[in-house]
Amino acid sequence: MQDRGESGQGQALRNMERMENHDHIDVTSAVMRKVHHYEGRRKSDLRLGTRRRMVLIASFCAVVLLSSITVYASTRFIEIRNHEGKIVITSIAQQSNPYANDYINVLNKYEAELKKKLKPGEMAAYYVKDKQIQAAETLNPVHFLYVPYMHRSYDEFAKEMQNTDTPQIREPAYMPKGYLFDSGSIQSKPEPFVGTPEYEQLLAELKLMAEKSTDEQALFYKMIPPTKGASSMIRYRKGDHQINIIAFSKPTNSTVQVPSGNAEKLMVNGKEMLLSSPESGSAASYTRLLTWLDATGHVLYNITDDAKDPLSKEEFAKIATGIMGE
Repeated sequence: MQDRGESGQGQALRNMERMENHDHIDVTSAVMRKVHHYEGRRKSDLRLGTRRRMVLIASFCAVVLLSSITVYASTRFIEIRNHEGKIVITSIAQQSNPYANDYINVLNKYEAELKKKLKPGEMAAYYVKDKQIQAAETLNPVHFLYVPYMHRSYDEFAKEMQNTDTPQIREPAYMPKGYLFDSGSIQSKPEPFVGTPEYEQLLAELKLMAEKSTDEQALFYKMIPPTKGASSMIRYRKGDHQINIIAFSKPTNSTVQVPSGNAEKLMVNGKEMLLSSPESGSAASYTRLLTWLDATGHVLYNITDDAKDPLSKEEFAKIATGIMGE
């Protein structure tokens, strides 16, 4: 059944480092701060704007043979190439940008305010009349927020994935002992895109609302129809511990860059994967992140473990093999 998760929304997750309230999942901005998509040219973190908000999900199945795992020598920076020799996934230095963090915190405040006005399944485009936000968003000042349905059964979650044409994920045949399905959700694609006439019209409408406002209101929004599903996420829980699996559509001809303190390759059933760790001393809630592309190169998968209940490389590989369906 669907859980509309109205209670506890004040503690809704704003990033993957704070996944404490499972009544409502919002990992979009966190994931996109960790896995950046580059479409043709590199963009700064502060210009990611709406792309930062694409969330993800995932699922999987099947059990892996431990003998199928090959671990490469650990190194700080790793590249994974496709059959054409093009770099499709790479680890990069994890950098701290205090200004970017301040910007994200301010934006999260407005997003939390808007989230209270939306019901599950609703989507809104919004504009913030705030000098700090506007200074960082000269390219894409319109943001999008979609509040997902939180499914408490895999069957209901699978139906929504199908209906929204979101990356399909099988129910896993393997999870570490004690971990059970907790929730599944999808995220809509933020549209219209920057530079399109539809985007400019939307921006003009929101700016006009802001200009006409005579009070100290800073948040202005417009309800819009949800778009095609862009990503999906499954959470498994064992008491206070959780494992998150995320999958989302990868733009064609883009390179995935994974900020990391340390990284290594895993070869799982013939597929190269990037196993990365956050920078030493960071406040991340996970110990490692496993990243790879599906056979088509158009779906990106992530698995994160729990810092208080870390997974072994073999367990990461078992879960990944199930997701691959091989």
